[in-house]
Amino acid sequence: MKDTITAIATPLGYSAIGIIRISGPQAIRIAKKIFSPIRKKDLEKVPSHTLHYGKIYYNDEFIDEVLLAVYKGPNSYTGEDMVEIFTHGSPIILEEVLKIIINEGARIAEKGEFTKRAFLNGKIDLLQAESINEIIRAESKASLKIALSKLEGDTSRRIRELKDKVEFLRIELEASIDFPEDVEEKEKSEWIRILEEIKKEVEELLLKGEKGDLIKEGYKVILVGRPNVGKSSLFNALMREDRAIVTPIPGTTRDYIEGEIYLSGYLIKIYDTAGLSIPRDILDKLGMEKTKKILEKSNIILFVLDGSLEITEEEKKLFQEIMSYENKKVLLVINKIDLPLKIDLSFFPENIERVYVSAKNNIGIDKLEEKLKDYIITEESIDGLFLNIYHKEELKKINNLIGESIKVLKDFKALDILGSFLYDIERSFGNMLGEEVSLDIVDKIFENFCVGK
Repeated sequence: MKDTITAIATPLGYSAIGIIRISGPQAIRIAKKIFSPIRKKDLEKVPSHTLHYGKIYYNDEFIDEVLLAVYKGPNSYTGEDMVEIFTHGSPIILEEVLKIIINEGARIAEKGEFTKRAFLNGKIDLLQAESINEIIRAESKASLKIALSKLEGDTSRRIRELKDKVEFLRIELEASIDFPEDVEEKEKSEWIRILEEIKKEVEELLLKGEKGDLIKEGYKVILVGRPNVGKSSLFNALMREDRAIVTPIPGTTRDYIEGEIYLSGYLIKIYDTAGLSIPRDILDKLGMEKTKKILEKSNIILFVLDGSLEITEEEKKLFQEIMSYENKKVLLVINKIDLPLKIDLSFFPENIERVYVSAKNNIGIDKLEEKLKDYIITEESIDGLFLNIYHKEELKKINNLIGESIKVLKDFKALDILGSFLYDIERSFGNMLGEEVSLDIVDKIFENFCVGK
């Protein structure tokens, strides 16, 4: 990496301060050429991690009054010489300073190139590099917490520990390949035990990855019920604003409406859907088909009932259909409790929890939110992990190879093949950390970053 890169590191728009980054062998030289410190000093001789006040001039023209930070490699974010210039937050000033830096020999950085250089220079591993983008893009406190844990190296440490276990096992095995008849049953059983432990941990990581996806993308909560039971009023009450049109006419909602709320730092996506009943026309039919598609993808189903009316046969059939979906949490929401209650809930199983609300009068909404929190915030849900497709595939590959290795050991045949399996497992763990990963994969990961990071 002989070239020097630069980019604006703050979002474009008007703000108090804007930041421009420069990294590479010519970073300090370029800064020295355009920056005039108030106290005369040579930027190439100042200590690393120091801040300097002065002005930027170019061709004798005053550009801006700035602060300039100097970071000297390898003790910088990228591992190279770095400069950060803090200008006034005018897009015109930022663009002008950027143009000057490019004129002096730097080039515009690609997406994520600063972090990519940090990875290639051994400042962080691939998992930690990814976490930086996840921190920037976190949409909830829960997502941020997982990303910060990953940045601190918690996931990387666990992967390294597993890699070390496999390496230890491979070395022991290689010492035994030439004399397999000397391997005792006790030793073989111990190898199987270690592999089974590693397999269990790999499966746990994959499960945590699924939980992490759920936290990152948001829990999907769908409001389901027949027309005119108050789903749209309930949606508006949860959203704290009038998003859905509410009328006494059954079937007002024909398409779904999506909204987002946060409960205890978790992202919740709520869907108000078309009432499920006998369709009156093609639009009703299309709306109901969309509702069923969202049902399949949902995590929590709020089955909304009108408490002022008796349950219909149609609602009983609808509830039975809902209960046929696997891995869904179902909650009965009895709405319109401001009216005299006529509903008989004896049809529903006692283990299905229920909440009484008046969406129109905002009664019981707080209790409904508490119940949603109980469903979402469990010990299992907190323990999530962010994994990209590449890392998931590596873990699945490792899991399969461990399974094959255990079979070989149990049959006690072809120990040389087992050695090959263990080597591949070890290498896959290394790939997750970025030790031997191809540059194509590295480029794909960093192209999702923003410019300037």
